[in-house]
Formats: sequence, structure tokens, C-alpha cells
Amino acid sequence: MNFQFSIFNFQFWKHVFKPVLNYLKKWDYQAAQKPDALVANSGFIAGKIKRYYHRDAQIIYPPVDTARFFYDKKSQISNYYLAVGRLMHYKRFDLIIDAFARLGLPLKIVGSGPESQNLKFKIENLKLRNVELSPFVNDENELRKLYNGAQALIFPQVEDFGLVAAEAQACGTPVIAYGVGGAAEIVSEPETGVLFHEQTPEGLIKAVEICQKKRFNRAAISRSAQRFSKDKFKKGILTLLNDLGYTFR
Repeated sequence: MNFQFSIFNFQFWKHVFKPVLNYLKKWDYQAAQKPDALVANSGFIAGKIKRYYHRDAQIIYPPVDTARFFYDKKSQISNYYLAVGRLMHYKRFDLIIDAFARLGLPLKIVGSGPESQNLKFKIENLKLRNVELSPFVNDENELRKLYNGAQALIFPQVEDFGLVAAEAQACGTPVIAYGVGGAAEIVSEPETGVLFHEQTPEGLIKAVEICQKKRFNRAAISRSAQRFSKDKFKKGILTLLNDLGYTFR
């Protein structure tokens, strides 16, 4: 008998770790039954909790500091589109670059992370003069100005919530987002942005073209983002605790 073993044999490791994974799944499920309540940061995550743990979760959206991120009616809207965030592969900045390489419209990418060099090489290899890659902005005043001045924020990834999209809307900026995950709850079509349903350059291009034809009420977009304010977050937490029988003076 000729038996060959490789540490890269997937079926072998699957067989070895299957009992461990089954135990961890059972332990995780049992642990999720113990809390008095479960809190989800979006309906997207509440759905996953229901699916895997068979429990309802209270949805409380993460807070946006609307005292720092707000619509400045005096700001000038420029011609650029904006993408902000940590430069990770799953955030699909590469997809944005591919789409804007074909659109030829000005794009500003603001962020830092492990994909920084790859994205820089991509921009250089495609010889894109319309795409600008800048390090993350720590100055919230500067970031607010970038949001306010953008035609729209591009948000092509799947996130549990999507704080960047909520910040942009607090500044009155329309959001063009992939319609899966928390962003689908942040963007209310057609009032506050455009959702696309194919996570491809073609899907994003169509969404940008739709956005170009629309006239958005930026003050109304900013008002809609008040549902993500710190006060709303605090009220949600206190209401939940009160329902559970906890009282605070």
C-alpha cells in the first residue's frame, strides 16, 4: 500500500478538526442562550443571530458623533467622489478603482492599511490621473470637509453596520452602497443614496450614473442620519436595560 501524507491535505485536517468544530459550535450556541438579551448593531446582524442562535436581538445602531459630523450648508460641493476606510481586501477598494478607471471621474480614496501598496500599484499600472490615494485623515474637521465636498461616498463592501456611510450621511452626503449588509439600512433609496446589487465594477458604474442624474436634498440626508446620533444610542441602551428590570437614577 502506498500512503502519502501532506500537511496541506484539506480533507485530512477537516477530518481531524471536525469533532473540535462541532464541540465549539455546540458550546457557542449554548453560551448564546444565557444572556438576558442580545443586542445587534443592525438588522443584518439580528438576522444572523436569529438564524444561528434562534433568538431575537434588539437592534441598536452604533452612534455617530453628529456634533462633529454635520452638514455645512456653506461648504462647496466639488466634483470628486469619496471612499474612506481601512484599506482591507474585503472592503473592495479595488472594485472602486476598476469602476472609476472606466468612468474617468475624480475619485479620492482616504485610508491606510495592508492593501495600501497593492492599491497604489494598481493606480500606477492603470495610469489613473483621476484617482488620488491619501493616508487616513485623523483630523475630524478635515474629514468632515471631505464628506461635505464630495459628490457621493462610495461604499462597495459588506459590513455589519457601516459607520463611514452613516458619518457621510450625517454630513449630508449621498451614499452609493452595495445593497447587502448594514449599508442597506443606512441608505434609503431614493432620498439618501443609491444601492447596487451586483458587487462588480459594472454594478457600481450603473449606480454612479444613476446618482449623477439625481438632485439630492443634503439637509434632508443629514436629518435622516439623526437616527444614528449618540442620544438615540443612549436612549436605546437605557430602554433595553429598563425593559430588563434595571433602573438608574
